[in-house]
Amino acid sequence: MTFRGGQGGMTIPGGQLGKAKYALSIGRPDEAARLCLKVLEKDAGNVGARVVLAQAQLQQGQAREAAAEARRAIRAQSTNVDAHLILASALLQASGPMARFRGVPEEALQAAKRAVDLQPRAAKTHVQYAEVLAAKRDMAGARAEADIAVKLEPRLAGAHLIRAIVLYTDKDPEGAVAASDAALRNDRSLTQADFIKANALVDLKRYDEALDSLDRVERTNAQLGGSNTRAIRGRIYYKQRKLKQSYREFRLLQGTNPRLRRLAPVLAGVSMVMVGQFGQSAQTAIIGLFAVLIVLALFGLHFIPVVGGWIVAVLVLAIIGFFAFGAVRQSRGTLLNAAPGGPLASIGLAVVAFAAMLALVFLVVSRVAGTKTHPWQLNPGWLVFGGALALVFSAAMLYLFSRFANRRQAGAAA
Repeated sequence: MTFRGGQGGMTIPGGQLGKAKYALSIGRPDEAARLCLKVLEKDAGNVGARVVLAQAQLQQGQAREAAAEARRAIRAQSTNVDAHLILASALLQASGPMARFRGVPEEALQAAKRAVDLQPRAAKTHVQYAEVLAAKRDMAGARAEADIAVKLEPRLAGAHLIRAIVLYTDKDPEGAVAASDAALRNDRSLTQADFIKANALVDLKRYDEALDSLDRVERTNAQLGGSNTRAIRGRIYYKQRKLKQSYREFRLLQGTNPRLRRLAPVLAGVSMVMVGQFGQSAQTAIIGLFAVLIVLALFGLHFIPVVGGWIVAVLVLAIIGFFAFGAVRQSRGTLLNAAPGGPLASIGLAVVAFAAMLALVFLVVSRVAGTKTHPWQLNPGWLVFGGALALVFSAAMLYLFSRFANRRQAGAAA
């Protein structure tokens, strides 16, 4: 969910800021952002314009920029509830799908809690707090906050929606269906509710009803449909033993990625079986399967005479590097800093950090092991050990450099 403010039914004032709020209400966040920037050029202390700008950036998927604007608004006006709500939502969005592994930023929890403290009788604050708690896997707390939101404003579709999400995540599909229906009674255009309902109906083995919900999602919201609904349709057909139809859905889903076009037929079959069997846990199951296959492949390669160990060492280091630098990209949104000279500085820092750590490890190992050979002539096992430490250190330096550079830019902008 993305925080959208509480502008429903309110009178929108005139002027540039009023036009920006209207543009936001009709789904034109780009226009809203442009108008807000014009207001801030004349009046940098206009908190209202900064909050609307942050909201527009959030709706455009610019989560980091939205968080930065929300922080500026909070520094200028610490009691601005919408700024706290936008900050919490932006931090959740910036965390992305990896939030379940690396955790939700504590700042998001604090911002959502602060909004509740400022307006305890406003349902929207409890909705955002419930979303943050659900992301932190505190399902009992999320459920309690969602229930409060529903009691405070029974006709708020967003309150019923977050309740449906929490109930479904908490393995209560029947409750999720009921909450989704309540959300749709108050807002028929809320396709997220139909999407959650479809997932819950699959768990309840009510497949025809689930397909009806997916049809409504695709008719109403093309952006939410597409790949999101194909996977569920494929799972439904798999459960109904309509394997040809199931494979077709997953084949079309894999075809949307041009990088994997040649492997699409195989990947579609793997996805069909994994998603069909494991449902929401399919991603974890697929990762486990590939991990097993990689281990078996490496085990077989190490039997090759003379070079087998070195091949395995290089492949293991490639895997470690992929995950190390992939983690940096997931956490920061990019590997290279975008500031002038930033990309070259990032690459240089990563190379120097890698070389320095590798040399240090090999030097220490050669001294401790008491070997008479040159430090660079160690066996594949030491290469993996030293290379792994060097890669992790290099990725850590890249992460810290990106974070430091972004803070400097944010400080300069403030």
